[in-house]
Amino acid sequence: MKLLLLMLLLPASLTAMELTPYTAHYSASFSGLRGEMTMALSDSGEGHYVLESRTLARGLARLARPRDMVDRSEFTLDAGQLRPVSFVAEDGTRRNKRGNTIDFDWNNQSAVTEYRGETRAIGLTDGLLDRQLLQIAMTNDLANGVTEKNYNVVDRLDKKVYRIQVTGEERVEVEAGSFNTVRVERQRPGSSRASVLWCAPELNYLPVKMEQLKDGKVIGTLELTAYE
Repeated sequence: MKLLLLMLLLPASLTAMELTPYTAHYSASFSGLRGEMTMALSDSGEGHYVLESRTLARGLARLARPRDMVDRSEFTLDAGQLRPVSFVAEDGTRRNKRGNTIDFDWNNQSAVTEYRGETRAIGLTDGLLDRQLLQIAMTNDLANGVTEKNYNVVDRLDKKVYRIQVTGEERVEVEAGSFNTVRVERQRPGSSRASVLWCAPELNYLPVKMEQLKDGKVIGTLELTAYE
């Protein structure tokens, strides 16, 4: 998921939105193969939260990815600021070769990330996110009226910049219902991949539809089927 334009890099402070636990279910399609994704935000207490997505492949895709694909972020909300504690990604294959783990040590301002057998230490700065927390930071900023912004994200072995830009408003119909949405583009500068998200204000700007693009062509979609 990705995008374009120029902005100051700001910390992901939560001033207008409380973190309310939810579970969202999506139908998924990627290169003609189908599956289901569930994303859930849970409150662990004392300012600690977990945001987890699980994608289950269906049909022929299940042969290549027999296990759930998982992105799981444990984080805190400290003085209005998101702080990742740990991140785990599992690729759904038996060997999990493209899995990624990141441990954040804010006391020592360092994160240790492991990917494909390589381990690196990365310096931390306020506002730095993991790729799962990018969604929470983005939806909060949308609620605050932000229309474009850069985010610093630890992803695999590097820090990466993601840019978001609001490009309009649209009425979207999905299995879960009909929603007024804000259309958002998201991209890493210079990447051939991008994402378009349709975020519903009535669901705290949760995306009700997402498209992943490569070289301008849609290669994957998610559509909301249920929300609780």
